[in-house]
Amino acid sequence: MELASINLVVKDADAALKTYLKLFGTNNVAEVIKLKGLRDDSEIVDGYWLKTSPLCLAIYTPRGSTGRMGEFLQKYGEGIHHIQLHMGQDEFERTYYQFKSDGWPVSQPTYVGKFSEAIFWLEETGEQKVPVKFATKAYRTLKMWQDTIYHDTPQKFEVLNITEQIIRPRVDLKTPVVSVKDFETQQRVWGSILSRPVHLRHAGEREPVDDKRGNRFIANMYHFKNRSKISVYHALNEEGSIRRTLARRGKDAMYYDMIIHFQRDKAHEIWRQWEKAGFAMVDPKPLLNRHGGNGNYFFFIHPISNHGVVCEFVSLWNFPEDETSETHIIFDWTDTKVYTVSPDFNE
Repeated sequence: MELASINLVVKDADAALKTYLKLFGTNNVAEVIKLKGLRDDSEIVDGYWLKTSPLCLAIYTPRGSTGRMGEFLQKYGEGIHHIQLHMGQDEFERTYYQFKSDGWPVSQPTYVGKFSEAIFWLEETGEQKVPVKFATKAYRTLKMWQDTIYHDTPQKFEVLNITEQIIRPRVDLKTPVVSVKDFETQQRVWGSILSRPVHLRHAGEREPVDDKRGNRFIANMYHFKNRSKISVYHALNEEGSIRRTLARRGKDAMYYDMIIHFQRDKAHEIWRQWEKAGFAMVDPKPLLNRHGGNGNYFFFIHPISNHGVVCEFVSLWNFPEDETSETHIIFDWTDTKVYTVSPDFNE
């Protein structure tokens, strides 16, 4: 199982595509696939699949107001609607049957004909309280074929030829953040869904994190081999924006924001580029996080600029694959051209 994408619902997919190409830079988007008439058991949507790294970004506009994304857009407006997890077909089928046997609210599987892919949804009525989509590339007949809806969908798809060049420093889309009320329950639920342990390898491992936005929270993290992770935040203070947003929506959990990493020595340059491009920067300059001594820069772009999505930016760093290591972070120097000691000495 791998975390594959963060999926947005927007009013105008074409406008959102322009926004996110301007945000990421065309050099950080390997490919853009335009989808027309993509259908599942709930609705028909149009939109785009942006191949960013390590997570892809999907942008969808529903044709109606009655499906999962259509109802979300009507009720809450634009924003992050769901995440998508990819797995092999055998694991996909085992997961579906296991969820169904355990009483989880799963949708009827759908076969996406033109891509030879199968999907099912873990509905937001489940204990996780947010929609999660599972997908596989089929290499044989599905075992649950009698329960599967077969659609020759999407109606049309094409790889766009992006002629405009927008060059940004390297950025990596790595983390969707889920904010929750019932932290103890959500630890158990997400561990069960993802079949992996939780890690508290964060500045707030022993004490709450202060995001300098009035939020104090504890973070659980679930890591994937492609360097991505899911973060589950439990905000401790009612007056902070995380808890206020949950209260305003009347929800116990929601996708709160997405985290994008960048090279540390590019912090001020990329901040100035985004400000010049017209994005609503929350702060007058990047903030330096001295809490816990990690020395990372971080800042936010207001959701008014990003079709309802809070975008959080943090200096590029990776957790080591060996989670038992005493090393808390490793640095990625691939985008660094100026140095006095060559990073090659560490290889």
